[in-house]
Amino acid sequence: MALVLSGGAARGFAHLGVLRVLERERLRPDLIVGTSAGAIVGALYASGMPVADIESLAAKLDWTVLFDFDPVRAVLGGVGLGLVPGVRLEQFLRQHLTLPIERLPIPFAAVAADMQSGEVVPLNSGDTARAVRASCAVPGVYAPVRARGRLLADGQVVSPLPVMSARRLGAVRVLAVDVIYPPQHSEMSNPLSMLFQALIVSGWQHVLAQRALADVVLVPEIRTSTQLGLGSRDWLIAAGEATARARVGDIKRLFREP
Repeated sequence: MALVLSGGAARGFAHLGVLRVLERERLRPDLIVGTSAGAIVGALYASGMPVADIESLAAKLDWTVLFDFDPVRAVLGGVGLGLVPGVRLEQFLRQHLTLPIERLPIPFAAVAADMQSGEVVPLNSGDTARAVRASCAVPGVYAPVRARGRLLADGQVVSPLPVMSARRLGAVRVLAVDVIYPPQHSEMSNPLSMLFQALIVSGWQHVLAQRALADVVLVPEIRTSTQLGLGSRDWLIAAGEATARARVGDIKRLFREP
């Protein structure tokens, strides 16, 4: 039984609410596959960390960790392929993800995008912190990660809800948690918002197609017309928990199927 966690930036805090319910019901997935924000949450849970500890860790995340932009570096050496090196984020992850992926208590894959070929790249072996950083490297913002002869960046570009990756890794049943920003929530009021909307719309049909491949899909109720920040974590966690509690019967049946 695979648990698939989507991307979604700060909306990914809702994944923690779903994990609260799974932990409370003693439902343990056989595989976790995550993209971007889902890769961070999924890797920590796959490492054996209790949900309460992950929540405490999430509370320590701030912009000094997530946005290590160095203006001196930018002036003297340029920004290269990303404004933000992502070094601090990787260091933060490495403090808590010390085992390689293949030694995590729960099998795990972080999904990244090959920015040269457009391929979906599930990273299910090797350096866990590095793999998660690659899965989170938003193009143009974070520097991509060079690994395995590839230039890897945010998995949300090619696989925002990686159900197919879970199937290809052997999953027979899939519980998917989708916190992707939906196009109907947008307020298009300026050119930048139109660009953001175009990016959302371009990937939306892919999200719907991936939902159709899952056995149970949880879509937490997250009503907002703007991108969310770190200060929204508590109510986002609560939204994920409420959705999982409402579907707990379906979730239990899925885990119990032979």
